[in-house]
Amino acid sequence: MAEDLILVQQDGNICTLTINRPDKRNSLNPEALLQLGDILNDLKGDGQTRVVVVRGSGEQAFSSGYDIGRIGGGGSEAAGPRRNPLEYGMGSVWDFPYPVIAMIYGYAVGAGLELAVTCDLRLAADTARLGITPAKLGVFYSPGGIKKFLNIVGVAQTRELFYTARLIDAQRALHIGLVDYVYPAEELAGATYALAQEIADNAPLSVSGAKTTVSRLLNYQTLSPEDEAELARLQAEAYRSEDLKEGQKAFMEKRKPRFTGR
Repeated sequence: MAEDLILVQQDGNICTLTINRPDKRNSLNPEALLQLGDILNDLKGDGQTRVVVVRGSGEQAFSSGYDIGRIGGGGSEAAGPRRNPLEYGMGSVWDFPYPVIAMIYGYAVGAGLELAVTCDLRLAADTARLGITPAKLGVFYSPGGIKKFLNIVGVAQTRELFYTARLIDAQRALHIGLVDYVYPAEELAGATYALAQEIADNAPLSVSGAKTTVSRLLNYQTLSPEDEAELARLQAEAYRSEDLKEGQKAFMEKRKPRFTGR
């Protein structure tokens, strides 16, 4: 690869994937998402990996979200026949046959938090800050992304997270079920890999079967063609809006956006 946006480290049956954009707080761009998906698809058939740990480079951020400059700009020429990079990367985590654990230091925001929610388990440092912030940018979030939050934290908490777009601390995230465990930052890695090893030591067919069963049982949640068409129209409208342009500009200028609903 021309640029290693995802670093791979194999240790026995545990593989660690590190989002390698520390200068951008490990924000996700189409190229990183494509690399993530390709790596996970390669790991499926390696006959060795039984657990994957996903983390961000350093301890400042798991991922600060989707690269602000690429929102609404389509995919990547590198995608070729593959689908939307965001769907491809997230889908590869969801479809991976063995558990994927998110190890969260620092910020997990927007699409970065969706990536963590797509993982099977989430362990966070006590200094972590988490939030889903499309309302701060004028972004219409995907129904598939919102569904993941509904399944993890329920209707009321999903509404609060998306309506307020506020960042919450690790203890609040633990209380609402957004993360599974919280540890002091200096203990997080040890706890994460202890859990990963515990899982890896179990019967792989049993663990893989449990993951696949849970995934299939959740597939019953589908939208009608009419609902899909309406939501696609609303999403396209939001991507053409003046509010999205204002949200991006305000983010770059580090000021509060002035939304008009147009």
